[in-house]
Amino acid sequence: MKTIVNDELKARLNFASINGSVIATDILEVLRQNKDVTEVIRGTANYFNSKRVKNNAGEYTKMKIVFSACTKDLGNENFPDRQNPRAPWFEENRTNLEPSTFICYFKDLPEYSGEDIEYFANAICVSSKVEIKMYDKMNDFIDAYIADNYVPFAQYGDNSTLHNSCMRYPSLVYRLGDFYSNFAGASILVARDSENNVLGRAIVWKKAVGKFDGEEKEVSVLDRVYYSHSFVMKLIYQYARKNGINLRKTHNDYSHKIQFTVLNPIEGVDMKVGDKIDQNLNICVPATKWHKKGTPYLDTFCYVNITEDGKVQLSNQSTERCVVTCQNTSGVATQCRYICPNCGDVHTDSEYLCDTCRKRLITKTIFGDMLMDKVKSYNDVKYPASFFEKGRPSAHLELNLQIAKLFITA
Repeated sequence: MKTIVNDELKARLNFASINGSVIATDILEVLRQNKDVTEVIRGTANYFNSKRVKNNAGEYTKMKIVFSACTKDLGNENFPDRQNPRAPWFEENRTNLEPSTFICYFKDLPEYSGEDIEYFANAICVSSKVEIKMYDKMNDFIDAYIADNYVPFAQYGDNSTLHNSCMRYPSLVYRLGDFYSNFAGASILVARDSENNVLGRAIVWKKAVGKFDGEEKEVSVLDRVYYSHSFVMKLIYQYARKNGINLRKTHNDYSHKIQFTVLNPIEGVDMKVGDKIDQNLNICVPATKWHKKGTPYLDTFCYVNITEDGKVQLSNQSTERCVVTCQNTSGVATQCRYICPNCGDVHTDSEYLCDTCRKRLITKTIFGDMLMDKVKSYNDVKYPASFFEKGRPSAHLELNLQIAKLFITA
C-alpha cells in the first residue's frame, strides 16, 4: 500500500513548498517516490489529511492547520472496523497531529531547526502562492493598508501585526497614502495571495542618507514588516535582499529606530550581509505642494527635522531642529518646535514668529498688538505682505505652510 494523502493536504504542501518551506518540499519529494507506506512512514499511520482549527479574533479569524492520520492496525483481526473501506476515515480511528509530530512520521527526512518547523506550520495555512511586488503610487498605499483588503485569517497564537495595525481604518488610509506618496516619496512592498488579499506590507525608503566610516552614503531601507503569518515577513526579507535593498530593521517593532541588519553590502563600506549596525539616517523628502494633510504613525523615520539650509528631513533621530514627531495614531503630527514664516528660524515660541521677527513686525499699542506691515490675502488667509515675493509665498512661508499641513485634522 502507498502513502495516502488527501487532495487538500497535497495542495497545502504544494503551496507551502512554492512559498519557501524546505520541509514541505522534502515531504512532497518523498511522496513522489511512490514507495510502500512501510518504507516511508513510521508505525501503522496512513491516510493523512489536514484540519483547520479556528478562533475568532474580532475583525479576523486566527487559524492553524493540524494534521490527522489513521494510526490503527487495519489488518488486525480484533480491529472492530476490519475490512470496512471507510474505516480509516472514521473519527474514532483517527489521531490529530501537530505539525512537528506529522513531520516526525516520515522516516527519511533530516532533522530540522525550530525555525524551519515554524515556517512550515505557518506556510501550510496559506493555500495560495504568495507574490510580492513594489509600488509607489498613492492608491497603492491605500490598497495595502485598508483592512478590507486583508486576508481574513491569520496565524494562531500571537496577534497579527497586519490585522492590528493602527493605520488600517478608512478614515486614516487616505491621508497616509497622501503622505507616503506626495510628501515622503516612499515605496511599499506588498505580499498578496492569488485572490489579491494582502498578507503583508512594508515601507521602503530608497534614498536614506547616513555616515558610514566617516563618509556620507545613500542607502535603501526596509522598514517594519506587518504580516498575517510570520513566514510572509521572511518572504519580504528575501524579496528585499534579491532586489538590492541595503538595510532592514533588526527588530521588527516601533521602538528600535537605529538598529539595522545588512541585506546587501554598501559600496565602499566594510560590511557584510547579516552584520548588525546602529545608524542614524535621514531622508530628504519632496514636501511637494500636492500633499494635502496629515501623517501616518511612522515606526522608524518619525522625526521631521529642518536642516540649516531649510530642507525637510524624515529622520530616525531627533535633533534640536526637530519640528514634528509622527507617532500619533489619529493621523496628525505632534508639534515640537515652530518655523518662523518670516526668517525660517526654528524656535520654541508658540507665537509662530520668532522673537526677533515678532519685535520687528509687531508693536504694542493701547489698542493691543498691531502689525507693522501691509497685509496680503493668500488662500483666503491674511498674511504680512513681506512674507511674499513677486506675489508668491517666500521660501520660509512656503516651508511653514507645508509643515502646517501635517496638523490638518479634516
